[in-house]
Amino acid sequence: PRPVTASGQRGRVVVGLDSGAPAPGPLRHAASEAVLRNAMLHIVSVWSYPPMSTEERMLTTASAVEAETAERVAGIVGELMTEQPYRDLSAEVEVTQGAPANLLIAAAEDADLLVVGRSDGARVRHAVLGSVASKCVRHASGPVMVVPPAEGPVTATAGDAKGSEILVGIDGSEPAQRAMSWALAEAGLRGASVRAVYCWEEPMLLGGDLMMALPNPAVLERDAEAALNEWLSAADVPDGVTLTGATQRGNPGHALLDAIDDADLVVVGSRGLGGFKGLMLGSVARRVAHLAPCSVVVIS
Repeated sequence: PRPVTASGQRGRVVVGLDSGAPAPGPLRHAASEAVLRNAMLHIVSVWSYPPMSTEERMLTTASAVEAETAERVAGIVGELMTEQPYRDLSAEVEVTQGAPANLLIAAAEDADLLVVGRSDGARVRHAVLGSVASKCVRHASGPVMVVPPAEGPVTATAGDAKGSEILVGIDGSEPAQRAMSWALAEAGLRGASVRAVYCWEEPMLLGGDLMMALPNPAVLERDAEAALNEWLSAADVPDGVTLTGATQRGNPGHALLDAIDDADLVVVGSRGLGGFKGLMLGSVARRVAHLAPCSVVVIS
């Protein structure tokens, strides 16, 4: 039986496909997620005019460029569908023109998951990242999976994924609660375990009239462990899923990256600004999504 949403529609996994990429890793990740959910795979490929001279531009029509892109996309998707895990996968392909991030965000409205690739340039360690992936995690209405360029193949069935681990960052906020719920549900699909990390750090020391005594680090760590245990005891853990937890001292963004170890997937919550949903991506989610060695799912 195919899963359906509350509106009676089948679930969907949306992915952006760069037809010119040598290895469309995000497509394979998205296909595996669709197989796990028994959902429809919605592939979006955006075409644009390639670099050409003025004379070549005059002799080239938009329909010709679109048709060429559609042909390349059909070849990539067709080759994927010949592989055993994906032979029964239902897929739809959309080849269009426009701003890639905006088109992906629109296509992923009410989808179960949006999958995007992260370029090598995204590993630059600064705060402002203007990539398609960055805009998607800031503005998409649902979960966004960011796939790094060097990540290896993923498994398409829960049986093959047994032994994998999902790392989730928690801090007591509502986005973190949603991240925990999503990570546990994903672990149930994959047959994976979940490791929750509660990050804590000492408060900044202020000078002048604002000078204050710093809490004892041992007290802060004990409070963090108590908060973590409360989260773990309240979690709705699916049958067959193992949930463990640990506290990590340090800046949350750095601490989560240090805690990844052999995790196959990291799940973090985003933080919006006031009533403008997705206007500001939290610094922790931004750092982890753009620097983690494995795929990262950002939950809004």
